Amino acid sequence: MDKYILVPVDFSPSSINAMEHAVLYANALDYNIRMIHVKRRNADYDPVISYSDYDEILKSSAINQFRRIIAHFKSKMNGRIDFCVREGRVFTEVCNQAKYGDAAMIISGTNGVSGFQERWVGSNAFRIVSHAICPVITIKYNFVPQKPRRIVVPIDNTDRTRLKIPVVAKIAKSFDAEMMLVDLRNDNKFSTQKKMEEAMKAVTVYLDRHNVRYSKDYLRVKKSKTAKAVIDFALENDADLIAATSERLDNSWQQFTISNPQKLVNHSPIPVITIKVA
Repeated sequence: MDKYILVPVDFSPSSINAMEHAVLYANALDYNIRMIHVKRRNADYDPVISYSDYDEILKSSAINQFRRIIAHFKSKMNGRIDFCVREGRVFTEVCNQAKYGDAAMIISGTNGVSGFQERWVGSNAFRIVSHAICPVITIKYNFVPQKPRRIVVPIDNTDRTRLKIPVVAKIAKSFDAEMMLVDLRNDNKFSTQKKMEEAMKAVTVYLDRHNVRYSKDYLRVKKSKTAKAVIDFALENDADLIAATSERLDNSWQQFTISNPQKLVNHSPIPVITIKVA
């Protein structure tokens, strides 16, 4: 099966903007695009129309809108664009489609959340990030589509942080982008310094071998301030993408590595790619 990018579409400006980005990535990575629209089971409907009839109306409307989107993007695509319609919880259906349909990546629009929502509700975008097994790029609704030129890649002293490098390197090479490696640590202990030197060396050896451009920098921050520091660094350096690593540890709420993807996804004005590691 040909590789494809899965794009959740609710026909909002945010999801159409995500499609614009998906076309850029699909062309650069030689992927196709599959859009997915998820209908809610308990959607409100006019009581004078039977639920089954209303369901068909919703589905027909979605199909017609998909056809218009395909007509708009078809000339911009090197590969194919198709779509599917599912019913249920948005993040569940999107992640199932990605898993069982072997999606190479998900690109999702997001408006972000804050305060009470961030703590207790979250966004569909972050729920997709936390449950999907493939890389997920989340994009704010107002981020103008453009090819990534600089990608911020935080590196900490854990083995799993380096597991994102092959995915990010492939994207960087496809766009001839620079990977901005950031030595990210919370203390100045000698043992931490040695681990960071080893981690950075392993990463640069890999990038040299694959002819990927990179630069090196460092950040010293408190663990609780990591996400903000990474976002600020990306903004100061005019970056177009931030790379994060997440780890699914249980079936309820998620615990994450030092890069803190939840805060990045919810607050970064710059697109974030999150790569799941074991």
